Amino acid sequence: MPLKHLLFAALVGMACTCSAQAATSAVPGESAHTGWAYSDSCRTFHRLWTTMDSVQSNRSGGLTVLYIGGSHVQGGWIGHEMRRLLAAWAPQAEMSRGMHLPYRLAHTNTPTHFRTEMEGSWTADRCTRGKGQARCEAAPIATGILAYPEDSAAIQHVSYLPDSSRTAYTSIQLWTNAERAQWHWTGNAPLRACTPLPGNLGWQLELARAADTLAVCFVAPEKAGVWYAGMNGQNVSATPHITWHEWGHNGLRIRHAAAQRGWDNLLQQLQPDLIFVGIGLNDAVDGKRLNVPAYAAHYEALSSILRSSGAAVVLLGNTPAMHRSTSLAAPSASIGNWLRQHSRAHGMGYMDLTNALGGPGIAAEWIEDERMQPDGMHFTAKGYSAIANALFTAWMDAYSQAQKAPSLNSATDAQPQQ
Repeated sequence: MPLKHLLFAALVGMACTCSAQAATSAVPGESAHTGWAYSDSCRTFHRLWTTMDSVQSNRSGGLTVLYIGGSHVQGGWIGHEMRRLLAAWAPQAEMSRGMHLPYRLAHTNTPTHFRTEMEGSWTADRCTRGKGQARCEAAPIATGILAYPEDSAAIQHVSYLPDSSRTAYTSIQLWTNAERAQWHWTGNAPLRACTPLPGNLGWQLELARAADTLAVCFVAPEKAGVWYAGMNGQNVSATPHITWHEWGHNGLRIRHAAAQRGWDNLLQQLQPDLIFVGIGLNDAVDGKRLNVPAYAAHYEALSSILRSSGAAVVLLGNTPAMHRSTSLAAPSASIGNWLRQHSRAHGMGYMDLTNALGGPGIAAEWIEDERMQPDGMHFTAKGYSAIANALFTAWMDAYSQAQKAPSLNSATDAQPQQ
């Protein structure tokens, strides 16, 4: 991790610890159950607001967001709508998907507006469940999926923005353990240079111009043990830019996410300003058997790593849901109560998605008007759009209130005690 981020992470820990009990509603007078509840004196949120000021005013820099969750995130509809909303909020900024993960190779659904094509023979593991969890321990970066090319194999990714244009990048992080002689770039822009990424994470590719087709061919012996974990598209320019990363895996439980190796390396590569964490709905399916202390222990392990990145972290309560005709309101409330306490104790934000969307009893109404699927757990594109709008509105309300607060402009970094 760069020195400036190490120092910043240390200062963040001190600043948030000092004000851990100062959690307030993001909007004065509004219940913390509908908006963001966060510590208004935590440096991570001041840094987020300053970054947003710079991007919106067309000065410089970039805003990077990482959303971690289960099938709600993997489907991609929340991210798709958030990119549309952010593009309207800062129309002069370049918009990016960022991570391109090989979902299709693992025989699971790809996010909307994202396409993967492949040739040759591949196998893949989903690192968040099943036998793939143990095999994924060999990778030093936590993307949640590892794919293995056999002999000669190729892969390409193409992604689309809400306006139907393709995302394009001048710089690519290729996450793989393949040696330089075992792969070659086949995307639609010439490769100008490549250098190894630190920590044996793969390669940094610099292109002669922007490429909207990210493609690589691997040539490796069958038993060479080569793995591929995805690509991360980047643009280096003076133009403000916004990147919305999605780390979503169907069926995700908190123990799955906490067990992933390589979170620190992933966060060092992405450098997020804001992290949303939406993990708990699949845990709530346990109902009366939900083990809250075990859930808490796993969550504490993950959130400690996320906080060390220096990003502002917002924990999301569960969406309203039913499982096999049984309401998950009670276990979700137990999870939400713990998340609220945990966020307050460690300088993070919290948002109750159940109340923000209308309460625990909305399933029948939302199924009727086609915002929720008949299973009572998952949503339609229309429903996910509503979730994205609730997230975006609460975020922008918190930002608006922060702009009015004198502390945003006068706050100083916490200093180490002598």
